[in-house]
Amino acid sequence: MIKIDYKGFIEKYFTITTITGEIVPMKLNNIQEYYYNVLREDYGANYTPIRENILKSRRFGFSSLIDAMFCVDFILGEVGLASLANSSVYSFRQKDTEELFKRVNQFIDSYLLATIGKNYCNPADREMIPKLRASFLKKDVGGTIIEGKNGSVYDCLTAGAKVAGRGGTRQNIHWSEVAFYNNTETLNARELVAGAEEQVSSGIGKIFRETTGNVADNFFAEEYQAGKDGVSQFKSRFLPWYLFDSYKATPPKDWKMPEYYSQVPKITREQAYWHFTKTNGLKDKLKMREYPTTDTEAFLLGGDPYFNNEALLRYSASIKKPIKEVEYATAL
Repeated sequence: MIKIDYKGFIEKYFTITTITGEIVPMKLNNIQEYYYNVLREDYGANYTPIRENILKSRRFGFSSLIDAMFCVDFILGEVGLASLANSSVYSFRQKDTEELFKRVNQFIDSYLLATIGKNYCNPADREMIPKLRASFLKKDVGGTIIEGKNGSVYDCLTAGAKVAGRGGTRQNIHWSEVAFYNNTETLNARELVAGAEEQVSSGIGKIFRETTGNVADNFFAEEYQAGKDGVSQFKSRFLPWYLFDSYKATPPKDWKMPEYYSQVPKITREQAYWHFTKTNGLKDKLKMREYPTTDTEAFLLGGDPYFNNEALLRYSASIKKPIKEVEYATAL
């Protein structure tokens, strides 16, 4: 099995558009690189089979990293350096789906231009893209699907019962913001995800369930806990806001760090102040959920519990598993 240097390929060939609209070469930020190294450590240099429940803070760029890795699989399959790869990316809303697919197309266009010595950052070079895509792709449906000449497929879809595949095969699936998928009579998140994931055979490929937190009693919360308890094939990971180097701000000299931040090892005043102001002095429940310090916080603050949130967090953090568990059976 080929060992793929995803990071090297991404940083050599792909560009990305920043939140300010600037087109730049894609370089992994510190939290993306941290997670990429975790994957290598746990799954080896082949990066397969990956099964991940990712609970994270906002704006880490994980969707970009995951979809870029899928795009590397697509390209290498098309040029004959790896097995063909069929990948599906599911998003929470149609608008987000369109943005994800736009980014995937930019990855491919950047690569195609780079192979002929051109640069996607140059508007004049981008005029060559239609001709290059026509020679590389068999099917090119805007906003939906791309299919390579040799048979690799990459599609971006909005999560819904009518679009989730149940037949055929896939090697890669990415569920973006899966904790927010609807759970109604017409769309059940568990059935949607479990059904589509059957397309990826055991022992191969990559499945990422990646999201910020939501309520404590939905599909993802249950799956995250199962992975955390080691009773699932998925590994559950929590990546809090303070792991991201960009999340820091200079505090006033007289600002006193709240006791809340004592639970974070080696936190700096700059990090704490950024989070303090971002969450409106630790009072904005929605922001606390989006930038959680603990995984318990991410889920508990998503709903509207009867008991006080802070008390629930404190008692939940103090709960320890029993040293020994036993089962008793009686006969009548």
